[in-house]
Amino acid sequence: MTVYTKTEKDKHISFASIRLMICVGHADGYIGNKEMSRIQELVNTEHFTLKERQILMDDMDYPKRPEVILEDMVDLTPVEKLTMMRKLYHMALLDQKLSMPESDAIRRIACMLGIPAEKQRQVEEWVKEGIRWRESWKEIVEE
Repeated sequence: MTVYTKTEKDKHISFASIRLMICVGHADGYIGNKEMSRIQELVNTEHFTLKERQILMDDMDYPKRPEVILEDMVDLTPVEKLTMMRKLYHMALLDQKLSMPESDAIRRIACMLGIPAEKQRQVEEWVKEGIRWRESWKEIVEE
């Protein structure tokens, strides 16, 4: 078992999260411009090595299966797992809609991470509530 410093672990989680976001982005058949821009923004804010950047760019064109990405995953706390799930939903919602293939991909990844079904349901409900909340603003400002 490898022991990581907090900084190394955070970077490892960030790298895996971006790779999984790419999987979710491709779930509905293609990665949109907003998703592409967000991924590039995330890549540019981290201090990734050239090799890591090459892996991420390769994933953009040829996404890997989540199982392959999670094989190398560090041990995550329950909060880190839920935070990763939330980030995947955030990526899926960049285009203002959540497709069924994206939801299915997120659920599949959550299961692979070992997130209990009840916790998955709670996160999904929180996301749906957020979508309703955002939509209510549109109703307020409509004339």
